[in-house]
Amino acid sequence: MNSALLRRAMRRLRMPVLLAVVMIGFFWKLTLTRQFEWTAGPDIAGQVLPWFQVQAHEWHAGRLPLWDPYLWAGQPLLGQVQPGAAYPLNWLLCLLPLQDGHLSAPALNWYFVLIHIMGAWFCYLLCRDLGCSRGGSAAAGLIFSLSGFLGGVPWPQMINGVVWVPLVFLFLLRAARDGRMLANAALCGLFLGIQWLSGHHQVPMYTVLASAAAWIYLAVRTKQKVRMAAAVLTSYGIMALVGALQILPAIEYGRLARRWAGAPEPLEWGQIAPYSVHAHYALTPFSLFGTVFPGVHVHFDPFVGVAALALALLALAIGWRDWRVRLFGAIGLGAMLYALGGHSVFQGLLYAVTPGLDKARTPSAMVFVFQFAIAVLAAFGVDQLSSTPPSPWVRRAALAVLAFGALTLAICQAVLFANKLQFPADDRVILTGFFAILVAALLYLCWRGALTRAQAGVLVALALLLEFGSSGQNVAIDHLDKSGMELLESLRGNADIAAFLRAQPGFQRAEVSGDAFNANWGAWHGVEMHGGYLAGVTVNVLDSEFHSLEGRKLYGVAWVIAKAPLGDAAEEVFAGSSGYKVYRRADAFPRAWSVHELVQVRDRAAGSAALAGAWRGKAYLMEPPPPVETCGGADRVELVEHAADRLDIRADMACAGMVVLSDTFYPGWRARVDHQPVSIFEVDGALRGVVVPRGSHAITMRYRPASAIAGAALSICGVLCVALLAAFSRRARF
Repeated sequence: MNSALLRRAMRRLRMPVLLAVVMIGFFWKLTLTRQFEWTAGPDIAGQVLPWFQVQAHEWHAGRLPLWDPYLWAGQPLLGQVQPGAAYPLNWLLCLLPLQDGHLSAPALNWYFVLIHIMGAWFCYLLCRDLGCSRGGSAAAGLIFSLSGFLGGVPWPQMINGVVWVPLVFLFLLRAARDGRMLANAALCGLFLGIQWLSGHHQVPMYTVLASAAAWIYLAVRTKQKVRMAAAVLTSYGIMALVGALQILPAIEYGRLARRWAGAPEPLEWGQIAPYSVHAHYALTPFSLFGTVFPGVHVHFDPFVGVAALALALLALAIGWRDWRVRLFGAIGLGAMLYALGGHSVFQGLLYAVTPGLDKARTPSAMVFVFQFAIAVLAAFGVDQLSSTPPSPWVRRAALAVLAFGALTLAICQAVLFANKLQFPADDRVILTGFFAILVAALLYLCWRGALTRAQAGVLVALALLLEFGSSGQNVAIDHLDKSGMELLESLRGNADIAAFLRAQPGFQRAEVSGDAFNANWGAWHGVEMHGGYLAGVTVNVLDSEFHSLEGRKLYGVAWVIAKAPLGDAAEEVFAGSSGYKVYRRADAFPRAWSVHELVQVRDRAAGSAALAGAWRGKAYLMEPPPPVETCGGADRVELVEHAADRLDIRADMACAGMVVLSDTFYPGWRARVDHQPVSIFEVDGALRGVVVPRGSHAITMRYRPASAIAGAALSICGVLCVALLAAFSRRARF
């Protein structure tokens, strides 16, 4: 009995293991060599790697990664969403052994490949659950994981969300056909919730749209409309619970921040992203050619290739009577119409009537749903190749693909001759013509019955790998490509300067003159910096004196990294091996100091005017100030410990006053004076202040955000609800 179970398990695992091996081989540049990295792009090197490094540092220090102290005077990691601090796969990455205190390139490469393996596995499982053959399901896994979006997008905060789409639909469709409707709906919601944890709101929002369309379609078909309504509510309710660890901090941050969304000015929470932004980031009609021609697109890549598209269309032609084929055909068509943005009326209509959809500002990203639908349809198409008797549609498809390939090559040849044997565009279009002829030959052989099902499956997989191999390798940047590696090297470089700055007392901040190197360099090296490259920043910091020279002094920016002295920072204190030097700004404030005069103002502009030139002696608040004393004695205030989510200050006060810390005022920070809880005031527009009585005192601050605590509790509750529903469903079918 055990032997039979083992053989059955081995048969079931054979194809997933083969898929993993194929994916490892496909990404050979990242897995089998040390010559390439995928992290060299502007957003990855400029934002994602520093975010990951901050999280890794916190995990290895035994702390939860909740706060990033290195940029913009401190910003919440969970609230920013895109760091992906709530996503379990990122936890595993950050817990891996570090190399010289940093995330290693091999670990990051394998992390990227694992995401694609997961995508292939999950799509395979969905297609097997739909009754497709192993070969067809494997082909679907390859298409989904290697086509334009997953195959070409390097942003982990997006592709980490996309890979869960097949499991969302697996359990959504099970809910429609299985007696355990609520349990399956809950599992559907679980994977929707995991999407919200992954690091970007856009993918889960678009998945909700696609799944809502599927629920509506299924509700129309079923007679059990009350049970279906209960399943829908269960699914989205579980989604909200499971995703709460990310959703609640994101809402809190969104209400307090501005984000750069492509509009002329950064947007606040209550401001709608203008439709002009959506129109700009939509898929252009010209990009429709990019479904079969690699590299022909603006914004997100719709590429699926000739083989996948031909198989999907074949499935629609032969299997139209199958409601599942019709469903995925409609989902794919709807996704493409949405991706076209203003070029189709439907996206604008949804934008106008759907609350919050304006925040998903890139309609072209909806191509991931189109590619998912094509992958599932292709699995049905592969199974039609070995049908008996063979369908005449297979022959028709072979002729159509052959004609397309011949026409493509003829046009390319004419262009080549017209330009004196110089091809004026991306010459991969020529490969598309040859691939089409190969696919046509494969379809013809299947129609003639010359191939077994296994042979057809292998040849389909090879055809897909050939096509995707011509388009899916661009994410890997060669170490020898100096221009491609420039941003990554600027992030990792100047380690000697970082070591010098970390060794200085006082925890004062640094800034880089101009755009000398990566704006988020400090987050990678553990150096607190002035400003940085983020998608959003809290309003209080942006509206404070942060950008002025006086503001730089106020925020304790004592070090300037440059190649030549500046007017306010001329004292050279360190010379790095790269030629950059560190200059000291002598009149920068310490990170913590005391004041004994508080004034109330109506807004930050009035506060800056009231305190111009007098920031040392007093501070302003936009609420009634607490009582403090004035005295002639001198105070001594020192920041003695400063970690990401905690800090300690020692204060010797001549009389009662306020200790000001030049870190961002934000909900969730809790303060104690001599172990007694005290209030934190928003001082000087964006800083933190606590009232401290006369004498020697220890001041501590800890970041314990209620939004994250409540979100974690709700997420755990959601997972438990899913587990309970799944357990009880085995006893009673509901």
